[in-house]
Amino acid sequence: MSASVDLSALKVLVIDDQEFVRTIVKKMLQQIGIGMVVEAHDGNSGLEVAELEKPDVVICDVQMRPMDGFGFVKLLRSIPFGKSLPVVMLTAHTDAATVGRAKELNVDAFLAKPVLPPALKEKIIKVMTDSKG
Repeated sequence: MSASVDLSALKVLVIDDQEFVRTIVKKMLQQIGIGMVVEAHDGNSGLEVAELEKPDVVICDVQMRPMDGFGFVKLLRSIPFGKSLPVVMLTAHTDAATVGRAKELNVDAFLAKPVLPPALKEKIIKVMTDSKG
């Protein structure tokens, strides 16, 4: 399955308001062979970076200020480029309400914190494979 997704050709946008989390996720993405990683510190800057950089996948924290992950996805889905952009939500909260809200916004996948490289790789391959179909 992973043969169909060339991780080294992907550009991934990581959005998290905590710099150390962005750094850890970036290092993991590099470990699994992602070609390019761009970063943003909240939903607002994430939207700007997404429009500027046109990433293949977005990994976004749920709880951020001033704009949280849900606000970011809602705005992203309202612009042509963002309608089909795969989004993986990164969260410590996998309760039914959070998952339900994410589904309403067409979030492609969830990753529970703490994240491990194999799970990260698996989710990226899954959302990239699903988005092609």
